[in-house]
Amino acid sequence: MKTVAEKLLTATIMAQNNKQGALNTLEALYSKARYARFMRVKWEGQYYDGIQFDDGSSISVYPASFNKLTLVAASAQSTRQA
Repeated sequence: MKTVAEKLLTATIMAQNNKQGALNTLEALYSKARYARFMRVKWEGQYYDGIQFDDGSSISVYPASFNKLTLVAASAQSTRQA
């Protein structure tokens, strides 16, 4: 069963990410998804923006190749801290 984050992170959203950038796309998703809350995610020692949904899944900015950011979906299990 797909999470809310996986359902929202479609090819259309990724195309928007490529055109407008990860932060602008994340902001657009957040403004449309009234059931989401803002969160900070730690990747490789740095903090990045993200949004978390009611099922615990999240979409967050992730550092990709050199000086490029992308969006990734994570399930509730992978976002839990040890």
